[in-house]
Amino acid sequence: MFGIRHVSRTRIVFFIVAVAFTALASRELYASIRTASISIVAERIERGETIASDVAARYAARAIERIDGHYCRSDIVAAGLTLVLTQLDRQNVNIDYDAWVAAAASASHYLQHALSCMPTNSNFWLRLAAVESKIAEEPLSSAGMMKRSVALAPYDESMILTRFYFWNGFTDTTLLAAGHALDSDLMTMLKLGDRCRVKAVMKQISPQLRPIFDRNWEKAGDGATARFRQRCSK
Repeated sequence: MFGIRHVSRTRIVFFIVAVAFTALASRELYASIRTASISIVAERIERGETIASDVAARYAARAIERIDGHYCRSDIVAAGLTLVLTQLDRQNVNIDYDAWVAAAASASHYLQHALSCMPTNSNFWLRLAAVESKIAEEPLSSAGMMKRSVALAPYDESMILTRFYFWNGFTDTTLLAAGHALDSDLMTMLKLGDRCRVKAVMKQISPQLRPIFDRNWEKAGDGATARFRQRCSK
């Protein structure tokens, strides 16, 4: 009798677990179907294909409507972010200020949702810092977000080179507030980065970044100088 009760309980637990997994799988499938068109358009943008402005705008709005606050799956959130940032990049503040403000606000809001899902994503912190600085650069806030990006991906070359692009655009106040994080990025780039990729991004350095860059270049030593003097094959 005891054995029968034991088997029955085991079956009940197995049934409950099976139902839970089935429900979870169904939910994930529903999410994939519901956001499939968003993912397809985002993939086309990431491949460098030309997407009409009205199409990009429509799918960016759809991404915000369907994803923001509803989904935290990394692939779905990332696809939506591609569309939202593309919509912002296509706005011209001098031609249509209201459209630019709306796109910037949407991007900032969406990134906050993305970070609520994936707070350890270095790229999301970087993008939020960049978007917030476009709206109104607050040195301490921007520097804080950049510090988090550096701390989460201190040796990822692609992230370091991407951050360099944004370091180049920040004000001197933000750069000074970033302190050790900026120095760490520059030193890692100079000492460990692929010589040819680093030389490509070093071609243009903003006046505000130049003294900090030169200081780190000097600290990197003669070995780094000799390494970067070598030619890169085309």
